[in-house]
Amino acid sequence: MKTIAFSGWIGLLLVPGLAAAQKAPQTHELRASPATVHRGFFDASLKPVLTIDSGDIVRLETASGNPRYFESLGVPKARIPAELYAVFEGVEDEGRGDHTLNGPIAIRGAEPGDMLEVRIRSVDVRLPIAGQSFVPNRGLLPEDYPYGRARVLWIDLTRRTIEYAPGVEVPVKPFWGVIGVAPPSTMGRVPSGPPNVFGGNLDNPSLGAGSTLYLPVHVLGALLSIGDGHAAQGYGEVCLSAVETSLKGEIQVVLHKGASIRWPRAETPTHYITMGLHPDLNEAAKIATREMIDFIVANKKLSRDDAYMLLSAAMDLVVTQAVDGTKAIHAMLPKGIFR
Repeated sequence: MKTIAFSGWIGLLLVPGLAAAQKAPQTHELRASPATVHRGFFDASLKPVLTIDSGDIVRLETASGNPRYFESLGVPKARIPAELYAVFEGVEDEGRGDHTLNGPIAIRGAEPGDMLEVRIRSVDVRLPIAGQSFVPNRGLLPEDYPYGRARVLWIDLTRRTIEYAPGVEVPVKPFWGVIGVAPPSTMGRVPSGPPNVFGGNLDNPSLGAGSTLYLPVHVLGALLSIGDGHAAQGYGEVCLSAVETSLKGEIQVVLHKGASIRWPRAETPTHYITMGLHPDLNEAAKIATREMIDFIVANKKLSRDDAYMLLSAAMDLVVTQAVDGTKAIHAMLPKGIFR
């Protein structure tokens, strides 16, 4: 079985022979609606709402923010986009986590043992309203915050900032918190809250515009879903939620036949990224580090001993999130160290 870590589309050449045969890419539209989203879960039995070929481009508009939640916080109905009512009241929440996901998208020819490359060509905020909250018994500090709090946040779409308080502004840095394929059919319906081998709720701020995510395929068609828009999030996502909002953007999906990876991987223009997912952060760190060692040995022709020492000199381990039950660490290795 062929293995691949990163196909290196950003400023590099795709590894020959692995990408599925492509024709001229087609561009598709996928806007959030009751007919195109599912909420709170992944499931291999879901029927695709869109079928594409490898190399095709999908323009997305995703929806985040329950309008009744905004109303309960005192937002006049006239200030809440009507499309949110249509999406949230037309789709039942069937899992843990308030993730409204566009999809699934089937990729022709995808089957278990393949790899999906998801290029984030663009992503941006599209509505000015956002929300954030913490709840009892969740987050990094449940003993300090045994109660819940929710708030509405307004995004200045022109200045690209979020005002938290007078004199406190957070810059907009959008990304989708959830990008995942269907889990193996043996897992059944899986809540969207914890990330897993199929990706899902990765909550990684590094996966913004210009990044690429690589996912192992577990079922025919792969069945890619995307959503959980974040206008901003710090690494760790310590209170449980980011600045949750609706996004727009464009992805390109490339299928790699017979390219086997065990865990999601990624890259940005400047870094290679491997990911570790586990309830224990130490174990997550070990997974991410072993994944990076495997990549270095396979792609940079170093011994495992030299790779281990190189990572101690040049790799950063980052807490992606520590609040979703299954915690996440990602390892970041700068591309600039390789000539």
